[in-house]
Amino acid sequence: MTELPQQESSEDAESASELLEEVLREFAELDSSAEPLRVELVASEILGEWWEAGDDLAAELIESAPAAPEPGRLVAPLAALRSLATAEGQREAAGLALEKLGLGEPAWAGALNQVTVAECWRTADVYGDESSVLCVFGAGEAAHGLLVSIGYAAFGGWADEAVIVESPAEVVAEMQSQAAESGDLVICERISPGRAHQLLADAFVGTELQNEPEVSDDYVRFRALALARIRALPEPEPADPPQLLSTEDEAEAIDEFFRASADVEDTEAARVCVLRLIEFGVEHDPRRPLRVGPDKLAAFVDFVDDGVIELTDEQDETLEKVLPAWARWGAFRAGLPSDAVEPLVEAVEDRLYERALETESTIDSYLDGFEELDEHAAVALLERRQFAVPSVYTEIAGEEVELDPSDPEQRRLLVIGEHPDFQEALAEDELDEESFLRVTAHTTVVDQLWEDEPAEVWQAAQRLRGRGLERTEVLDELATVLEERLETGEGDALEFDLDEYLRALAELG
Repeated sequence: MTELPQQESSEDAESASELLEEVLREFAELDSSAEPLRVELVASEILGEWWEAGDDLAAELIESAPAAPEPGRLVAPLAALRSLATAEGQREAAGLALEKLGLGEPAWAGALNQVTVAECWRTADVYGDESSVLCVFGAGEAAHGLLVSIGYAAFGGWADEAVIVESPAEVVAEMQSQAAESGDLVICERISPGRAHQLLADAFVGTELQNEPEVSDDYVRFRALALARIRALPEPEPADPPQLLSTEDEAEAIDEFFRASADVEDTEAARVCVLRLIEFGVEHDPRRPLRVGPDKLAAFVDFVDDGVIELTDEQDETLEKVLPAWARWGAFRAGLPSDAVEPLVEAVEDRLYERALETESTIDSYLDGFEELDEHAAVALLERRQFAVPSVYTEIAGEEVELDPSDPEQRRLLVIGEHPDFQEALAEDELDEESFLRVTAHTTVVDQLWEDEPAEVWQAAQRLRGRGLERTEVLDELATVLEERLETGEGDALEFDLDEYLRALAELG
């Protein structure tokens, strides 16, 4: 067991060495008179690949410089890292490493990120969901721009695309044309470089704070250069502070909403829905917590569906009435133009319709084999099977997947998805006997609950729920009862005495 990590470490080191060698070759192909922008693009693409892979090879390259057998080959990449490394400490370390080498630098080295800021532009939809910021650097034919797309549906705003454009004047013309053709739905304005700095810096922070942000390939490729250009902008202007809402403020907003929304019944479930909408705004749109927009409200629905925002069945059902009314109330509260209100409400209703179709498809999986049940029997069936398998989504090997619980093999994967501590060992076929019995017991209990065979399993589960146990605790109790009775039969198959098992279940709860 002690040799395996050493072997993997050796392989990792060899792989890193090969990657660094490839980088040295790429920089060797750049002659001393190469255009600075070309060098920046090469370095940014390399840094993007490292960032996407989660490898800090920049630090390794810098640390290896003093003992490098051919130090001259490190001069060019170190010079690039001195300007383009995304961490300030690495930029400083790269500079120190260059000084210690004491070798001549390429002609382009001193010109990296030495740019003059020209004009900055911004477009934004009237709802505040999306914005694009363009910063122009240089002038004439040598001018280039940084164009960043920012979404404000969640996470306080975050950049999902960034690209270096060669003809910024054409982009400005396109931005102006888009605004002119949209009526009142898109604005285009020239902004100060300090304002652009603030918007872009905040957006990149919003992206970097996410574990696995959904960004474009261009974002990865141009990320390091974009961050360098942002540093070249003047000091950022102060951002608007978060809009703090006290409990009294939230209660007042809820009351105001119901006074203005006569078509929504003022119930406890509806009030919880509105409170969750406000809380979502406070967390993900702190400067404008009550703002409404198609993307923001769709993001709220996504968070509900993913279980990040928890609603009871009654509250979830009420959401269908609350959300369009919230969109309309928020639009009038914000003074949105009349042309923007109906598209907003329609977008929300479309998202709810899509959700209903998804839910209907999911319910069909849970009703598999029992399509002709009356309403009472269908509700009872759904309660039992959704207790056994609460979601058709799970994460396997870091990937979110949608599975069909009516398929025994896919149902087993849904159970395994709830036990990430077993997944790696299962994938490597290295599960120890104790863990194997535990997984077997859990998957078998879920199958028994799904099929209601034996019925005593669901009866015991209901008694345990009546004692106040959570679902995971109930499943653990049931699995323990079964696991203690599993024995190896013919052909190494696992067996258990049904009568003994039923007696033990009867004692639970």
